[in-house]
Amino acid sequence: MKIQINDTNYSYYKKICEIIWSHYKTLFPPEMLHDDSDPVAILNKWEQKSKSIAKRGLKAGLQDLVSNIKEFPPNLKRSIDKDLAANNLPSLRDLQGVVEKTIARVLNRRKINSLEEFYIVKEEVIDQTTDMVDDVRVCWVNYLQNLKFQKARKTTYSIARVETNVRLSDRILRRA
Repeated sequence: MKIQINDTNYSYYKKICEIIWSHYKTLFPPEMLHDDSDPVAILNKWEQKSKSIAKRGLKAGLQDLVSNIKEFPPNLKRSIDKDLAANNLPSLRDLQGVVEKTIARVLNRRKINSLEEFYIVKEEVIDQTTDMVDDVRVCWVNYLQNLKFQKARKTTYSIARVETNVRLSDRILRRA
């Protein structure tokens, strides 16, 4: 399952986001919860302005929520999964699989092809609780810091690496 949000599946992914957020927000004190910090309320506003902005926002917001799943308390995960299953939606494990598969693809090809992949890998690298080996983490930090995104066409990004740290990065990545 890859998160590709379009006009036909927008409501499907929005429902997933609504369910996760409805449970996740219980972790915050009520005084912190306002419409300007509620992702569902923000999406509703964006839908009125531009469906394109809403789709991009939903994708980014859902990826953020999914990347935070590992930090959720076990009882919260169970209640979210129960609610997702009741609505015939994918489980948290399935949603996390999207992130894990993306990271595996990037590691296999040793190249980041999109901004989406960049942010998924960046989240993994900065998360100190992952199983990533320290020298691999350092390599990825250097690699991510030395990327230049060049817009190749209207909707695709090619990545040109700055020559410093390229040999080091490739050598460490081959060991990973």
